[in-house]
Amino acid sequence: MSEQELKLHVPPHSRDNIKKALAKANTIHLHAMYFDTPDRQLAKAKVAIRLRKEGDDWVQTLKMAGENSFSRIELNHPRSKPILDLSLYAGTVAEPVLTKLTQPLGLRYETDVIRLYKKQRTRKGTVEIAFDTGVVRAGRLELPINEIEFELRSGHVEAMFDIATRWLYDYDLILDTRTKSHRGDALANMMAKINNIDDIHKDTIESQETTRFWRPYKTKRTVLSRHLSATQALCRLTEECVEQIAINTAYLAEVDTAGVIQVACPEHVHQLRIGMRRLISHWKLFSGFAHLPPSELMEEIRLYLNQFGATRDTDVMLATIMPLLEKAGMPPIKIDHYQGRSATELARDNHFQAFLLKLLAWVATTPATDPIKADKANISANLPLSEEINIDAVDHSSSVLPQTDIPVSATEEISQISLSDNEKEALSDNISMNISTTTHTDFLDIIPLVPHSPSNDFLKKIIEKRLTKWNKSIVQHWRYHDRQDIEAYHDLRKKIKRIRYGLDIYNRIEGHSQLNSYIKRLAEVQDIFGALNDTATAKIYFSEITDTHSHAWFAVGWLSAQIELLKRVADSALKSIPKKIPFQ
Repeated sequence: MSEQELKLHVPPHSRDNIKKALAKANTIHLHAMYFDTPDRQLAKAKVAIRLRKEGDDWVQTLKMAGENSFSRIELNHPRSKPILDLSLYAGTVAEPVLTKLTQPLGLRYETDVIRLYKKQRTRKGTVEIAFDTGVVRAGRLELPINEIEFELRSGHVEAMFDIATRWLYDYDLILDTRTKSHRGDALANMMAKINNIDDIHKDTIESQETTRFWRPYKTKRTVLSRHLSATQALCRLTEECVEQIAINTAYLAEVDTAGVIQVACPEHVHQLRIGMRRLISHWKLFSGFAHLPPSELMEEIRLYLNQFGATRDTDVMLATIMPLLEKAGMPPIKIDHYQGRSATELARDNHFQAFLLKLLAWVATTPATDPIKADKANISANLPLSEEINIDAVDHSSSVLPQTDIPVSATEEISQISLSDNEKEALSDNISMNISTTTHTDFLDIIPLVPHSPSNDFLKKIIEKRLTKWNKSIVQHWRYHDRQDIEAYHDLRKKIKRIRYGLDIYNRIEGHSQLNSYIKRLAEVQDIFGALNDTATAKIYFSEITDTHSHAWFAVGWLSAQIELLKRVADSALKSIPKKIPFQ
């Protein structure tokens, strides 16, 4: 069976209120043991298998990745004893994964929670609400569990998102895409490394592994099937970006760590913003070929990108620009930290969290097929780029459905058959109801169903065409913009960043060539333009504080010289970008 659910973290100040809201709910104790091989073969295959005691009963469960981030394939089997029985998966979708295991399974980690749960019915469907409190444990390492799950039991998936959004606003919930098995597996990895170190160095290694556990999350790029429609590809890429945003947001919002350890850092903000920029770039890449989110979502993401960016500008100033200025001889200046909302406050904001849910809801409700104008592109994309046709001129009446010699009237055909009047009347009635009761089928024809699916090269070709256009815009940028305008350099930086994200997608389409050499050149150029942007932003900052900090004039002068130098370096680096992308 397949399950669809959303998991959200419950912050400390909301836990008692949620318990009150679920006062009349059912309660059950759940103790689960999760198994994997020593080298994590199941985790790498995105599979989790557990034995869980649910009250007095044992249930063996295997979960696999579903069609999206909030869907899972779940296979449940009641067990009389806590004995793991892999033979239960013979002939199931799990069999191929389990038969490939090269090492024995063993206990990796466990969870111990108290669950409050109830079903809530709406006009759109029935959703089970479950509040879990407890721990996930690997050896002596533990993480608290304080999460609420919204699982669709019946009806439309919108019901799940509607209820989750209402509860999010009522109880300040925070989206957390990490599952219990995700966190348990990470704890088990950490415990294994600590156990392999001698006692003298254990504390040092444990400290290093703790830092590593909460490190900023970079997206895991998966292969894209060449058979995907543009909309399907965009939905998968959107989920990747939401995961990158949500996990770094969870760390910034102090999920699991509030009052225990400080883990949030500027790099979490940086990775969160990368997820946002990638998402904006993907929307531009697939514009005209795929269904896109509503315009209000596109406006929201730019708002949050700027808000989180403002917090990071100060961090960049302190970490990179100030040391250079001090080395150049600038007298000490006390830099005021960003006075707006902190990254942690922004991460916890209800509207921002609801925005993430809206992105996932869009993925869940968007049709897999491409819009009509993408279908037009589909036909032209299957031709060489120089042979595109005017799709509006295609005669659909002759090219889509086969023409057959069907009599104008089935009743006229009946009159030619030797039957009694009553038989003719009965047969005529049946034909009018689309019910066939005769073996005389020579006058019938069936138009077969031909499922619509993009050609093998559809995804490749639409991306190639869009990237070719973008590359041309980059190499010809200075034909239309003034080098004296620093904003023109910033615009060029954004174009380079956008095409890099697009090339990354192209590289991930199965069976297609790698463009690593070309991407490497772009990365080098982007780094130079990035340094130019940071320097220009710093100049603006110091220019605005010259009235209160006279030493800031030193920074303005030095940064102005650096900008001119970096502009020349950037112009030179830009010439290394080929005029054409070397697609094969």
